Amino acid sequence: MDDQLDSVSASRNELVTIASGMLAGGVNLIEGMRRICALRFAIEDPDNEVFLPIRAMESETDSFPLGAMRSNCSEDYLKRADAQMECYLVDAHDDILQACKEIIRTFT
Repeated sequence: MDDQLDSVSASRNELVTIASGMLAGGVNLIEGMRRICALRFAIEDPDNEVFLPIRAMESETDSFPLGAMRSNCSEDYLKRADAQMECYLVDAHDDILQACKEIIRTFT
């Protein structure tokens, strides 16, 4: 039982660290949203309301290629996807950061 509690605690700490990194500009916002969405299960509270904005925005961005996925895409596609991603982030930036603040407030 202690190992499970330690794992949940470590995941909560990682959740706060990622959200804080997103606020500080050190974590890519879309990559951070994807990681937060994965971590919500690790903290054993996947349906917490605090995640709703991030879940919605992550769903809107799940087609944007990041990381290793980019190596499977044509240069033309990457240019279009990057332009769409940049437009999305301009529009959603403040909402993403507000959601990060709420996650930090909830889990610290």
